[in-house]
Amino acid sequence: MATTCKIEFENNPRKVVYAGQLLKGTVRLHLTKAKRVRSLYIRIHGRAYVHWVDGTSDNRKVRVFTGNEDYFSERTNFVGGYTGEVRLSPGTYSYTFQCLLPPNLPTSLETEYGYIRYTARVVLDVPTWSDKSFAVPFTVIKMVDLNNFPRLRQPVEVEKNDTFFICCILCCCSSRPMQIVARVPVGGYTPGQFINLEINVNNHSGQSISGFNIHLIKRIKFFIHADSVRQKHLTYVLAKQYVDYSNEEVTTRVDIRLPSVPPTDLSASNIIKFGYSIRITACVSCCYNDPVLEVPITIGTYPLQDNVPPLNVPTLHPHSIQVNAVADPITPLLPSNNVVLQQPTNRTNYSTLSYPSTSNAPLSYPDSEDPPTYEEAMQLSEAADNEFRPVYPCEEAMQLSEAADNEFRPVYPVFKRSTSYSSGNSIH
Repeated sequence: MATTCKIEFENNPRKVVYAGQLLKGTVRLHLTKAKRVRSLYIRIHGRAYVHWVDGTSDNRKVRVFTGNEDYFSERTNFVGGYTGEVRLSPGTYSYTFQCLLPPNLPTSLETEYGYIRYTARVVLDVPTWSDKSFAVPFTVIKMVDLNNFPRLRQPVEVEKNDTFFICCILCCCSSRPMQIVARVPVGGYTPGQFINLEINVNNHSGQSISGFNIHLIKRIKFFIHADSVRQKHLTYVLAKQYVDYSNEEVTTRVDIRLPSVPPTDLSASNIIKFGYSIRITACVSCCYNDPVLEVPITIGTYPLQDNVPPLNVPTLHPHSIQVNAVADPITPLLPSNNVVLQQPTNRTNYSTLSYPSTSNAPLSYPDSEDPPTYEEAMQLSEAADNEFRPVYPCEEAMQLSEAADNEFRPVYPVFKRSTSYSSGNSIH
């Protein structure tokens, strides 16, 4: 019988930990025969890694780009140290460990081009043979309380004005404008909530709209190092719906339920950044380009609370949005020709937060509120729409995961509650 090792987190079977929280656990090692080791230790490690290939397998100009970033690494010795030898007799050994996670860790993420991954690895350091190790991945979540960003309570409104080039026998001219306004009641949501999207059309162009294609989009940007010009982009469709449009006098409403996805984060990691938006495409005649709008949204880990007085600020319109400078500015991931709101950086004061030890509900919530469930991340490679899904050249060269971690999928908090700004009873 081979040597076995089991790594358990204290009162935390889902292995979910928030950045800044104290991680506690137990290691149970079973040896079937005596071993001489230099040390027996556990290493808690967090890192990001990216890898992509430009070119094709039959192209001599194929280039491989990789990057990595370490966030922390903490080693705790159970037996021995860095020198000498210790003999371990056959039997079962039990050890406890704890590790205080840094407060600004990025949220766990797994993608085709890279990952942000955290592992607890027990190592038998054998001086005359290869080391024996046992690894367990776990989810780290960066706390993004949407209530810390008051402007997210304001409606987000994006306007698109299009004209169409019309030609007749004698002349060519532009049509009268078609105005499309997309609006969401607030700028921030959590997984499990519904985004109540409203679309209004003021159409004087003479061109009819048959319907709207609506996509909930996640954009990821990969860098080989901080401020690198070498970048790779992924665009995923998390949810999609087609809505018929026949009565131009009626507001069209679409309820989009957010799946289990990580919170918006454009600042914690230097090599992987991601954000979210709603893409609305108006379907007009095949002779013209379809008008497209994108509404930026912020996804957090704790929802906006009801019954909080709103700020005395105007509704966000495309021609009145002003982004205030911040100490650590970030670049939104939406195309530059769209109206974009500055995504907030997480300014939670972790020194004032009281984190309990790891448990089934990693953070405490008021008794009057339902705590979140923790659900596995949406499988993006299966859900991506063909219109947006990228093509991966030389996929056989992209070995991003160790064998022990291939089946790991992070879990994220999902809130199933209705609020004044989020309601719905079906999944689209």
